[in-house]
Amino acid sequence: MVFVLRQLQEKCREQNKGLYITFVDLTKAFDTVSRTGLWRILERLGCPPKFLQMLIQLHQNQQGHVRPNGDVSEPFHISNGYDAALVAHTEQALQRITSCFAETSSLFGLKISLKKTEVLHQPAPHDMYIQPRISINNTGLKATQQFTYLGSIISYDAKIDKEIDNRLSKASSSFGRLYKRVWKNKNLRATTKTRVYRAVVVTTLLYGSESWVLYRSHTRLLERFHQRCLRTILDVHWTDYVSNVAILEQAGLPSIEAMIVKSRLRWVGHVHRMDDHRLPKIIMYTELSSGYRERGAPRKRYKDSLKRTLSACDIDVQGWSDLATDRSAWRCRIQEATTKFEEERITAANDKRLRRDNPTQTPTPHPCRHCSRICRARIGLISHERACRQRHGQPP
Repeated sequence: MVFVLRQLQEKCREQNKGLYITFVDLTKAFDTVSRTGLWRILERLGCPPKFLQMLIQLHQNQQGHVRPNGDVSEPFHISNGYDAALVAHTEQALQRITSCFAETSSLFGLKISLKKTEVLHQPAPHDMYIQPRISINNTGLKATQQFTYLGSIISYDAKIDKEIDNRLSKASSSFGRLYKRVWKNKNLRATTKTRVYRAVVVTTLLYGSESWVLYRSHTRLLERFHQRCLRTILDVHWTDYVSNVAILEQAGLPSIEAMIVKSRLRWVGHVHRMDDHRLPKIIMYTELSSGYRERGAPRKRYKDSLKRTLSACDIDVQGWSDLATDRSAWRCRIQEATTKFEEERITAANDKRLRRDNPTQTPTPHPCRHCSRICRARIGLISHERACRQRHGQPP
C-alpha cells in the first residue's frame, strides 16, 4: 500500500491536483475482529491455503519482549493495531469520508485512536500550503507534514528525502548494534559477516525501495553508507587506497544501485501479474480522471525511473510486460540483466579511475576574455564569464 500511496501523490502532483490524507489508527482492531471468521472469509475469497496458513501462524499467540538497558523483559501478548489511509482531493470531501468511516467503525465495535490519527495535506504545485482541519466527533485531528505509514515516511511534498534519511538512520542503528558482537568478532569469517550484513542491514536500508523515485544524490548517499559499512566489516582503512570496486569484489556483494534495480524490476513484474482489480495495478497503469499537465517536462516520475532501468538493463521498454507475464522467465531475465548492469557499472568505474590516474593528454585551457582566468572546461568558462560581466557592470 506504500506503493499505491506514493503513486497517488505523484499523479496528483503531475496533474495539478491537491491531495488530503487521513491516516487512521484503530485501537485494538485485531482483538475486536473475530479471527476465525476472518480466516473463513479469506478462504472463501480464494486465498491460497499455504499463504492462509502462514497468516494464521503469524497472528496466533503473538508474544514480544522489551529490552530496557540491555535486560530482556518477560514475554507478553501483542495486541496489534490497524492503519488505514483515507484520501480525497478537497478538505470537505475528506471530512465527509472520515466521518462516514468513524460512524461505520463504531457500528462494528471498532474505536479510532484520536491521538494517533493524523491528517496530511499535499497542495497542488502552485498552491500554498494550508493546514487541514479535519475532526471526528467534534475533536480536531492533528495536522502533519510527514507521517510514518507502514514503516515508510510519507511527506507532504511527495519527495523521498526524509525517507532516505530515515532508512539511513535505521540501517546505521542496526549496524551499530552488531559492531562488537559481529563486525569486530575475530572468530567469525568475513563471508559470515557479509551474509549477516546483507540479511540485517541491507534489508533495513532498502525497505520499500521498489517504490522510490531516486535521483543521483540519493544513490550517492546510499552507496556511501554501503561502502562505509563494508570497509568496517573488512577492516579496510581509507589510507589503504582500496577502490570501491575492489571492496565490493572482496565482500562478494553488488552495489546498492544494482540491488534497487533488481528490486524494482521484480516488483513491477509482480504488479503486472496481479488481477485487474488490485489497487497497485490500477494506479500504475491509469491516471486521474481530472486535472491537467503543465507545459514542460514534469518532475521525475516512477515510470521515468522504470524506463531508464529497463534501458540500462537492455530490456525492451515496450515489450517488457509480455515477458513479465511468465514469472520464472521474468526472474531469469532480471538475474541476467542485473548481472550485466553491474558488470557494465564496474567497467565504467574502472575506466573512469584509469583516466583520472593516467591522463593521456593535457586538457585544453579556456581563458576568460575579461580577467584572463584559466578554466579547465568550456562550460565552466561560460558560467565564469557571465559572473565576471556582472561583477564589472557589463551587460550579460
